[in-house]
Amino acid sequence: MKRKSSYQEDAQDKSPENKRAHHSHRRNREVSTVIVKYLPLNYNFFKVRKLFSGCGDVEHIEVVKSPDENSKIARIEFKSHDDVLSALTKSHKQIGGNEIVVEKLQNSTIWVTNFPPNFEASSLRQLFKEAGGTVLSVRLPSLRFDAHRRFAYVDLVSADEARSVIEKLNGALLGSYKLVVKLSEPSAAEKRSDSTILERRQVTVKNLDHFKVTQEKLTQEFSRFGEIEKVSFPTPRVLENGNEGSQKLNRGFAFIDFVLPECAEAALELDNSKLEGRDMNVILSDRRAYLDRQTVKQLLAQRSHTDHVVSIYPLDDKTPTFQLQNFILERAQVSDEDIKAIYLVADHEGALVLAKDSKIAAKIALAINGSQFRKRVILCGDIKDLKHHTATNDQQKQVQARKSTDAKPSPDNYSNSPHSSGQMTNEDFRRMFLAK
Repeated sequence: MKRKSSYQEDAQDKSPENKRAHHSHRRNREVSTVIVKYLPLNYNFFKVRKLFSGCGDVEHIEVVKSPDENSKIARIEFKSHDDVLSALTKSHKQIGGNEIVVEKLQNSTIWVTNFPPNFEASSLRQLFKEAGGTVLSVRLPSLRFDAHRRFAYVDLVSADEARSVIEKLNGALLGSYKLVVKLSEPSAAEKRSDSTILERRQVTVKNLDHFKVTQEKLTQEFSRFGEIEKVSFPTPRVLENGNEGSQKLNRGFAFIDFVLPECAEAALELDNSKLEGRDMNVILSDRRAYLDRQTVKQLLAQRSHTDHVVSIYPLDDKTPTFQLQNFILERAQVSDEDIKAIYLVADHEGALVLAKDSKIAAKIALAINGSQFRKRVILCGDIKDLKHHTATNDQQKQVQARKSTDAKPSPDNYSNSPHSSGQMTNEDFRRMFLAK
Protein backbone atom coordinates (compact mmCIF):
# COMPACT_ATOMS: atom_id res chain seq x y z
CA MET A 1 0.00 0.00 0.00
CA LYS A 2 1.34 3.41 -0.94
CA ARG A 3 2.33 5.53 2.02
CA LYS A 4 0.70 8.92 2.43
CA SER A 5 3.03 11.87 2.45
CA SER A 6 3.40 14.08 5.50
CA TYR A 7 1.52 16.78 3.59
CA GLN A 8 -1.51 14.48 3.57
CA GLU A 9 -1.15 13.54 7.22
CA ASP A 10 -1.65 16.89 8.93
CA ALA A 11 -4.99 15.85 10.35
CA GLN A 12 -3.73 12.50 11.63
CA ASP A 13 -0.69 14.09 13.29
CA LYS A 14 -2.96 16.31 15.37
CA SER A 15 -4.97 13.39 16.75
CA PRO A 16 -4.98 12.90 20.55
CA GLU A 17 -3.52 9.39 20.16
CA ASN A 18 -0.50 10.61 18.22
CA LYS A 19 0.06 13.48 20.63
CA ARG A 20 0.01 11.10 23.59
CA ALA A 21 2.42 8.69 21.89
CA HIS A 22 4.85 11.49 21.06
CA HIS A 23 4.62 12.91 24.57
CA SER A 24 5.28 9.48 26.08
CA HIS A 25 8.42 8.99 23.97
CA ARG A 26 9.68 12.44 24.88
CA ARG A 27 9.13 11.83 28.59
CA ASN A 28 10.88 8.43 28.50
CA ARG A 29 14.18 10.06 27.58
CA GLU A 30 14.12 12.02 30.83
CA VAL A 31 14.04 8.85 32.95
CA SER A 32 15.96 6.42 30.74
CA THR A 33 19.39 8.05 30.45
CA VAL A 34 22.55 7.45 32.48
CA ILE A 35 25.94 9.11 32.62
CA VAL A 36 29.07 6.97 32.99
CA LYS A 37 32.19 8.67 34.40
CA TYR A 38 35.87 7.69 34.64
CA LEU A 39 35.93 5.37 31.63
CA PRO A 40 39.43 4.61 30.26
CA LEU A 41 40.67 6.94 27.53
CA ASN A 42 40.64 4.13 24.97
CA TYR A 43 36.88 3.63 25.37
CA ASN A 44 34.77 4.56 22.35
CA PHE A 45 31.19 4.06 21.17
CA PHE A 46 31.66 0.35 20.44
CA LYS A 47 33.34 -0.50 23.75
CA VAL A 48 30.67 1.39 25.72
CA ARG A 49 27.90 -0.36 23.81
CA LYS A 50 29.48 -3.76 24.47
CA LEU A 51 29.88 -2.98 28.18
CA PHE A 52 26.21 -2.04 28.62
CA SER A 53 24.55 -4.24 25.98
CA GLY A 54 23.45 -6.73 28.62
CA CYS A 55 21.53 -4.05 30.52
CA GLY A 56 18.81 -3.60 27.91
CA ASP A 57 18.05 -1.91 24.61
CA VAL A 58 20.44 0.98 23.98
CA GLU A 59 18.90 3.84 21.97
CA HIS A 60 21.83 6.25 21.76
CA ILE A 61 25.40 6.68 23.01
CA GLU A 62 27.63 9.76 23.17
CA VAL A 63 31.26 9.58 24.37
CA VAL A 64 33.37 12.65 25.23
CA LYS A 65 36.57 13.40 27.12
CA SER A 66 36.34 14.54 30.74
CA PRO A 67 37.27 18.19 31.49
CA ASP A 68 40.69 17.11 32.82
CA GLU A 69 41.15 14.85 29.74
CA ASN A 70 42.24 11.94 31.97
CA SER A 71 39.19 9.79 31.25
CA LYS A 72 36.07 9.46 29.11
CA ILE A 73 32.43 10.24 29.94
CA ALA A 74 29.51 8.51 28.24
CA ARG A 75 25.85 9.41 27.94
CA ILE A 76 23.72 6.30 27.36
CA GLU A 77 20.04 6.50 26.50
CA PHE A 78 18.09 3.28 27.06
CA LYS A 79 14.66 2.29 25.85
CA SER A 80 13.12 1.97 29.31
CA HIS A 81 13.64 2.91 32.93
CA ASP A 82 14.13 -0.76 33.85
CA ASP A 83 17.22 -0.80 31.62
CA VAL A 84 18.57 2.15 33.60
CA LEU A 85 18.18 0.27 36.88
CA SER A 86 20.19 -2.58 35.40
CA ALA A 87 22.92 -0.19 34.16
CA LEU A 88 23.26 1.37 37.62
CA THR A 89 24.49 -1.98 38.97
CA LYS A 90 27.73 -1.49 37.00
CA SER A 91 28.70 1.53 39.10
CA HIS A 92 32.08 1.13 40.87
CA LYS A 93 33.07 -1.68 38.55
CA GLN A 94 36.79 -1.83 37.66
CA ILE A 95 37.32 -1.20 33.93
CA GLY A 96 40.90 -1.07 32.63
CA GLY A 97 42.22 0.04 36.00
CA ASN A 98 39.50 2.69 36.43
CA GLU A 99 36.59 2.53 38.84
CA ILE A 100 33.63 3.78 36.81
CA VAL A 101 30.63 5.61 38.24
CA VAL A 102 27.16 5.18 36.70
CA GLU A 103 24.43 7.66 37.64
CA LYS A 104 21.06 8.74 36.33
CA LEU A 105 21.34 11.87 34.20
CA GLN A 106 19.00 14.24 36.02
CA ASN A 107 18.47 18.02 36.02
CA SER A 108 21.32 18.33 33.53
CA THR A 109 19.43 18.89 30.28
CA ILE A 110 19.16 22.48 29.06
CA TRP A 111 16.63 23.86 26.59
CA VAL A 112 17.98 26.73 24.49
CA THR A 113 16.28 28.86 21.84
CA ASN A 114 16.59 32.14 19.94
CA PHE A 115 20.19 31.51 18.94
CA PRO A 116 21.26 32.85 15.51
CA PRO A 117 19.75 30.92 12.56
CA ASN A 118 23.19 30.00 11.22
CA PHE A 119 24.07 28.07 14.41
CA GLU A 120 24.67 24.33 14.06
CA ALA A 121 25.19 21.67 16.74
CA SER A 122 28.93 22.37 16.70
CA SER A 123 28.27 26.09 17.30
CA LEU A 124 26.13 25.28 20.34
CA ARG A 125 28.77 22.88 21.67
CA GLN A 126 31.38 25.61 21.46
CA LEU A 127 29.07 28.18 23.06
CA PHE A 128 28.32 25.95 26.06
CA LYS A 129 31.95 24.88 26.36
CA GLU A 130 33.05 28.53 26.59
CA ALA A 131 30.44 29.02 29.32
CA GLY A 132 32.09 26.27 31.38
CA GLY A 133 29.94 23.32 30.38
CA THR A 134 31.02 19.78 29.53
CA VAL A 135 28.68 18.96 26.66
CA LEU A 136 27.58 15.34 26.34
CA SER A 137 25.13 15.84 23.49
CA VAL A 138 23.27 18.45 21.46
CA ARG A 139 19.87 17.47 20.06
CA LEU A 140 18.29 19.59 17.32
CA PRO A 141 14.64 19.07 16.33
CA SER A 142 13.47 17.59 13.07
CA LEU A 143 12.18 20.28 10.71
CA ARG A 144 9.97 17.79 8.89
CA PHE A 145 6.69 19.45 9.83
CA ASP A 146 7.95 22.94 10.64
CA ALA A 147 11.00 24.38 8.90
CA HIS A 148 11.05 27.39 11.21
CA ARG A 149 11.71 25.62 14.52
CA ARG A 150 14.89 26.80 16.20
CA PHE A 151 15.73 25.28 19.57
CA ALA A 152 17.95 22.57 20.98
CA TYR A 153 18.46 20.35 24.01
CA VAL A 154 21.96 20.27 25.48
CA ASP A 155 23.01 17.60 27.98
CA LEU A 156 25.73 18.54 30.49
CA VAL A 157 27.51 16.29 32.99
CA SER A 158 25.86 17.55 36.18
CA ALA A 159 23.06 19.63 37.63
CA ASP A 160 25.62 22.07 39.08
CA GLU A 161 27.13 22.65 35.64
CA ALA A 162 23.67 23.17 34.17
CA ARG A 163 22.77 25.82 36.78
CA SER A 164 26.07 27.64 36.24
CA VAL A 165 25.72 27.69 32.45
CA ILE A 166 22.11 28.90 32.64
CA GLU A 167 23.18 31.82 34.84
CA LYS A 168 25.86 32.82 32.32
CA LEU A 169 23.96 32.36 29.07
CA ASN A 170 20.28 33.08 29.72
CA GLY A 171 19.58 36.56 28.38
CA ALA A 172 23.01 36.89 26.76
CA LEU A 173 23.13 38.70 23.41
CA LEU A 174 24.59 37.07 20.31
CA GLY A 175 24.44 39.87 17.78
CA SER A 176 20.79 40.90 17.81
CA TYR A 177 19.59 37.58 19.28
CA LYS A 178 18.83 37.34 22.99
CA LEU A 179 19.39 33.78 24.17
CA VAL A 180 16.73 31.93 26.15
CA VAL A 181 18.42 29.19 28.21
CA LYS A 182 16.39 27.16 30.71
CA LEU A 183 16.50 23.84 32.51
CA SER A 184 14.45 21.28 30.58
CA GLU A 185 11.54 20.17 32.76
CA PRO A 186 9.04 18.13 30.71
CA SER A 187 6.82 17.52 33.74
CA ALA A 188 6.29 21.28 33.99
CA ALA A 189 5.96 21.87 30.25
CA GLU A 190 4.26 25.11 29.36
CA LYS A 191 1.25 25.32 27.13
CA ARG A 192 2.17 25.58 23.46
CA SER A 193 2.67 29.16 22.36
CA ASP A 194 0.71 28.43 19.18
CA SER A 195 -2.26 26.81 20.94
CA THR A 196 -4.60 29.67 20.03
CA ILE A 197 -3.77 29.14 16.35
CA LEU A 198 -4.26 25.38 16.52
CA GLU A 199 -7.57 25.87 18.34
CA ARG A 200 -8.66 28.49 15.77
CA ARG A 201 -9.08 31.18 18.44
CA GLN A 202 -6.73 33.77 16.93
CA VAL A 203 -7.37 36.32 14.19
CA THR A 204 -4.75 38.31 12.30
CA VAL A 205 -5.61 41.94 11.59
CA LYS A 206 -3.66 43.64 8.78
CA ASN A 207 -3.45 47.08 7.17
CA LEU A 208 -3.66 48.96 10.46
CA ASP A 209 -2.36 52.49 10.92
CA HIS A 210 0.32 51.70 13.51
CA PHE A 211 0.57 55.38 14.46
CA LYS A 212 -3.11 55.63 15.43
CA VAL A 213 -4.35 52.14 16.32
CA THR A 214 -3.64 51.04 19.91
CA GLN A 215 -4.32 47.84 21.84
CA GLU A 216 -7.16 49.65 23.59
CA LYS A 217 -8.81 50.61 20.29
CA LEU A 218 -8.54 47.09 18.93
CA THR A 219 -9.91 45.62 22.15
CA GLN A 220 -12.84 48.01 22.03
CA GLU A 221 -13.50 47.21 18.37
CA PHE A 222 -13.33 43.41 18.67
CA SER A 223 -14.63 42.73 22.20
CA ARG A 224 -18.23 42.86 20.97
CA PHE A 225 -17.70 39.40 19.46
CA GLY A 226 -16.68 37.78 22.75
CA GLU A 227 -14.12 37.71 25.53
CA ILE A 228 -10.60 38.57 24.41
CA GLU A 229 -7.63 36.77 25.96
CA LYS A 230 -4.89 38.97 24.50
CA VAL A 231 -4.16 41.63 21.88
CA SER A 232 -0.58 41.82 20.65
CA PHE A 233 1.42 43.88 18.18
CA PRO A 234 4.57 41.97 17.11
CA THR A 235 7.66 43.82 18.31
CA PRO A 236 10.26 44.37 15.58
CA ARG A 237 13.73 42.98 16.15
CA VAL A 238 16.46 45.40 17.19
CA LEU A 239 18.98 45.76 14.40
CA GLU A 240 22.46 44.33 14.96
CA ASN A 241 23.97 47.64 16.00
CA GLY A 242 21.64 47.51 19.00
CA ASN A 243 20.36 51.02 18.35
CA GLU A 244 16.77 51.26 19.59
CA GLY A 245 16.13 54.18 17.26
CA SER A 246 16.92 52.01 14.25
CA GLN A 247 14.11 49.53 14.86
CA LYS A 248 11.83 48.80 11.93
CA LEU A 249 8.25 49.88 12.51
CA ASN A 250 5.46 47.32 12.87
CA ARG A 251 3.98 46.97 9.38
CA GLY A 252 0.45 47.52 10.60
CA PHE A 253 -0.71 44.14 11.83
CA ALA A 254 -1.81 42.63 15.13
CA PHE A 255 -2.99 39.34 16.62
CA ILE A 256 -6.15 39.00 18.71
CA ASP A 257 -6.66 35.88 20.84
CA PHE A 258 -10.24 35.08 21.83
CA VAL A 259 -11.27 32.72 24.62
CA LEU A 260 -13.61 30.77 22.30
CA PRO A 261 -13.11 29.79 18.63
CA GLU A 262 -16.65 30.83 17.68
CA CYS A 263 -15.81 34.37 18.79
CA ALA A 264 -12.84 34.46 16.43
CA GLU A 265 -15.06 33.18 13.63
CA ALA A 266 -17.62 35.90 14.33
CA ALA A 267 -14.92 38.59 14.32
CA LEU A 268 -14.28 37.91 10.63
CA GLU A 269 -17.32 40.13 10.08
CA LEU A 270 -14.96 43.10 10.45
CA ASP A 271 -12.96 42.13 7.36
CA ASN A 272 -12.79 45.15 5.00
CA SER A 273 -14.34 47.45 7.62
CA LYS A 274 -12.65 50.77 8.43
CA LEU A 275 -10.60 51.60 11.51
CA GLU A 276 -8.87 54.97 11.72
CA GLY A 277 -9.41 55.55 8.02
CA ARG A 278 -8.06 52.22 6.75
CA ASP A 279 -9.79 49.06 5.54
CA MET A 280 -8.84 46.25 7.89
CA ASN A 281 -8.02 42.77 6.63
CA VAL A 282 -9.24 40.24 9.24
CA ILE A 283 -8.49 36.53 8.82
CA LEU A 284 -8.16 33.45 11.02
CA SER A 285 -4.49 32.88 11.84
CA ASP A 286 -2.69 29.86 10.45
CA ARG A 287 0.68 28.50 11.45
CA ARG A 288 3.40 29.38 8.99
CA ALA A 289 4.40 25.72 8.84
CA TYR A 290 0.88 24.78 7.73
CA LEU A 291 0.88 27.48 5.06
CA ASP A 292 4.28 26.31 3.82
CA ARG A 293 3.01 22.74 3.50
CA GLN A 294 0.04 23.91 1.46
CA THR A 295 2.39 25.76 -0.89
CA VAL A 296 4.58 22.67 -1.27
CA LYS A 297 1.54 20.52 -2.05
CA GLN A 298 0.53 22.94 -4.79
CA LEU A 299 4.03 23.01 -6.28
CA LEU A 300 4.35 19.21 -6.29
CA ALA A 301 0.93 18.88 -7.91
CA GLN A 302 1.72 21.23 -10.80
CA ARG A 303 1.69 19.55 -14.20
CA SER A 304 3.13 22.43 -16.19
CA HIS A 305 6.86 23.17 -16.26
CA THR A 306 7.96 25.78 -13.70
CA ASP A 307 11.28 27.13 -14.90
CA HIS A 308 11.96 29.42 -11.94
CA VAL A 309 11.89 26.57 -9.38
CA VAL A 310 15.01 24.51 -8.61
CA SER A 311 14.89 21.29 -6.60
CA ILE A 312 17.84 20.44 -4.36
CA TYR A 313 18.51 17.01 -2.85
CA PRO A 314 19.45 15.03 -0.80
CA LEU A 315 19.01 16.98 2.45
CA ASP A 316 18.40 15.70 5.97
CA ASP A 317 15.28 16.80 7.81
CA LYS A 318 17.28 18.98 10.22
CA THR A 319 18.57 21.33 7.54
CA PRO A 320 17.59 24.94 8.39
CA THR A 321 16.42 26.95 5.37
CA PHE A 322 18.61 29.84 6.55
CA GLN A 323 21.76 27.74 6.21
CA LEU A 324 20.65 26.41 2.84
CA GLN A 325 20.00 29.95 1.63
CA ASN A 326 23.44 31.13 2.77
CA PHE A 327 25.01 28.18 0.95
CA ILE A 328 23.19 29.11 -2.27
CA LEU A 329 24.06 32.81 -1.97
CA GLU A 330 27.74 32.02 -1.49
CA ARG A 331 28.06 29.37 -4.21
CA ALA A 332 25.86 30.98 -6.86
CA GLN A 333 26.83 34.59 -6.13
CA VAL A 334 23.22 35.77 -6.16
CA SER A 335 21.50 38.26 -3.85
CA ASP A 336 18.76 37.81 -1.23
CA GLU A 337 16.29 39.44 -3.62
CA ASP A 338 17.02 36.75 -6.22
CA ILE A 339 15.54 34.04 -3.96
CA LYS A 340 11.81 34.46 -3.33
CA ALA A 341 11.40 31.45 -1.01
CA ILE A 342 12.86 28.11 0.05
CA TYR A 343 10.60 25.23 1.10
CA LEU A 344 11.84 22.01 2.70
CA VAL A 345 10.23 18.86 1.30
CA ALA A 346 11.10 16.25 3.91
CA ASP A 347 9.15 13.43 2.23
CA HIS A 348 11.59 13.58 -0.68
CA GLU A 349 14.66 14.58 1.36
CA GLY A 350 15.08 17.85 -0.45
CA ALA A 351 13.98 21.43 -0.95
CA LEU A 352 12.38 23.65 -3.56
CA VAL A 353 14.01 27.01 -4.27
CA LEU A 354 11.81 29.66 -5.86
CA ALA A 355 14.05 32.01 -7.82
CA LYS A 356 13.17 35.47 -9.10
CA ASP A 357 13.23 34.24 -12.70
CA SER A 358 14.45 31.39 -14.89
CA LYS A 359 17.92 32.89 -15.43
CA ILE A 360 18.56 33.08 -11.68
CA ALA A 361 17.26 29.52 -11.32
CA ALA A 362 19.71 28.32 -13.98
CA LYS A 363 22.57 30.17 -12.30
CA ILE A 364 21.77 28.54 -8.95
CA ALA A 365 21.50 25.05 -10.44
CA LEU A 366 24.74 25.35 -12.40
CA ALA A 367 26.62 26.66 -9.35
CA ILE A 368 25.58 24.13 -6.72
CA ASN A 369 24.91 20.92 -8.65
CA GLY A 370 27.54 18.41 -7.51
CA SER A 371 28.89 20.51 -4.66
CA GLN A 372 28.97 19.39 -1.03
CA PHE A 373 26.62 20.66 1.65
CA ARG A 374 26.51 19.22 5.18
CA LYS A 375 28.65 16.24 4.08
CA ARG A 376 26.36 15.34 1.18
CA VAL A 377 26.79 15.68 -2.57
CA ILE A 378 24.00 17.98 -3.70
CA LEU A 379 22.05 17.39 -6.92
CA CYS A 380 19.72 19.81 -8.68
CA GLY A 381 16.77 19.41 -10.98
CA ASP A 382 13.18 20.46 -11.51
CA ILE A 383 10.11 19.63 -9.43
CA LYS A 384 9.64 16.30 -11.20
CA ASP A 385 13.17 15.20 -10.30
CA LEU A 386 12.54 15.83 -6.61
CA LYS A 387 9.24 13.93 -6.70
CA HIS A 388 11.09 10.89 -8.08
CA HIS A 389 13.94 11.13 -5.59
CA THR A 390 14.05 8.34 -2.99
CA ALA A 391 16.27 7.58 -0.02
CA THR A 392 17.50 4.38 -1.71
CA ASN A 393 18.68 6.29 -4.78
CA ASP A 394 20.31 8.84 -2.50
CA GLN A 395 22.30 6.21 -0.65
CA GLN A 396 23.47 4.59 -3.89
CA LYS A 397 24.62 7.92 -5.33
CA GLN A 398 26.47 8.84 -2.16
CA VAL A 399 28.34 5.50 -2.21
CA GLN A 400 29.19 5.92 -5.89
CA ALA A 401 30.40 9.47 -5.28
CA ARG A 402 32.69 8.34 -2.44
CA LYS A 403 34.10 5.51 -4.56
CA SER A 404 34.73 7.69 -7.60
CA THR A 405 36.74 10.43 -5.91
CA ASP A 406 38.04 11.62 -2.58
CA ALA A 407 38.22 15.22 -3.81
CA LYS A 408 35.43 17.73 -3.31
CA PRO A 409 33.17 17.55 -6.39
CA SER A 410 32.53 20.60 -8.49
CA PRO A 411 29.74 21.34 -10.96
CA ASP A 412 32.15 20.68 -13.82
CA ASN A 413 32.64 17.07 -12.67
CA TYR A 414 29.05 16.40 -13.62
CA SER A 415 28.92 18.14 -16.98
CA ASN A 416 29.56 14.90 -18.89
CA SER A 417 27.62 12.48 -16.70
CA PRO A 418 25.47 9.98 -18.63
CA HIS A 419 21.74 10.51 -18.50
CA SER A 420 21.26 6.89 -17.53
CA SER A 421 22.52 7.76 -14.05
CA GLY A 422 19.42 9.85 -13.46
CA GLN A 423 21.58 12.89 -12.80
CA MET A 424 21.04 16.06 -14.85
CA THR A 425 23.97 17.60 -16.69
CA ASN A 426 24.82 21.28 -16.92
CA GLU A 427 23.60 21.24 -20.53
CA ASP A 428 20.28 19.87 -19.26
CA PHE A 429 20.01 22.86 -16.94
CA ARG A 430 20.74 25.29 -19.75
CA ARG A 431 18.03 23.76 -21.91
CA MET A 432 15.57 23.46 -19.04
CA PHE A 433 15.89 27.01 -17.71
CA LEU A 434 17.15 29.01 -20.67
CA ALA A 435 15.41 27.13 -23.49
CA LYS A 436 18.63 26.97 -25.53
